[in-house]
Amino acid sequence: MNLRNHNYRLTSAVLSISAGILYSLWVFGYALNRTAIDTLDVSALQSKGQPYYRFFVVGDVITGVLVFLLVICLIKLFQRTKLHRKVSFWLCMAGLLTFGLMTGIACFLKSCDTNSSYCLQNLNEVFDSHNITGTIASLGQFMSLASGLTLIRKRISRSLYWGTWTLTVLWALSGLSFIITSTQSLSLSLLSQHVFLVLSSLCLVAITWVLARPKFQHSL
Repeated sequence: MNLRNHNYRLTSAVLSISAGILYSLWVFGYALNRTAIDTLDVSALQSKGQPYYRFFVVGDVITGVLVFLLVICLIKLFQRTKLHRKVSFWLCMAGLLTFGLMTGIACFLKSCDTNSSYCLQNLNEVFDSHNITGTIASLGQFMSLASGLTLIRKRISRSLYWGTWTLTVLWALSGLSFIITSTQSLSLSLLSQHVFLVLSSLCLVAITWVLARPKFQHSL
């Protein structure tokens, strides 16, 4: 049993870290498509016709697959514990699954890749199908974070608990900042989005790490 759980914990860690890294492939836009990364929504990197757009699309597709496998792994890890019967656990898994599924789908949908000032000032372009799907993915991640933190509240150290909450709050604030600045300031909007995406990757790893820690499982 201990070896089985160890393998699931290790696999969960590898999957979450790998997914977090792949979700951050947009940073290669600074080298592969500097024009888009400096003047457009990051989603433009995946628009058909943009340089190396397939590279960024494949990154998000694999991210979605890895998150799906991560959910299966976490369910297997906790299937013989009382946690498996808690609503919060299944909400956490559903949130992760939503994030993975919508991330994989969003990269195939049309995104803003025309004149940057038009994209940032026209709400129909800011909230296109790609960004709406991406928003659903982010809501799924928030659900996984909130429900996951509810599960671990009394089973981990206060410093780790509040540290994870702080990361979650910063992530949410950066997302809100991106929405607010999208029709007001190009530079602030792009900065907010980049910070939000970095924190999204960190949150993906963080929630998996706190759930799959041996001390947490031993407390169940």
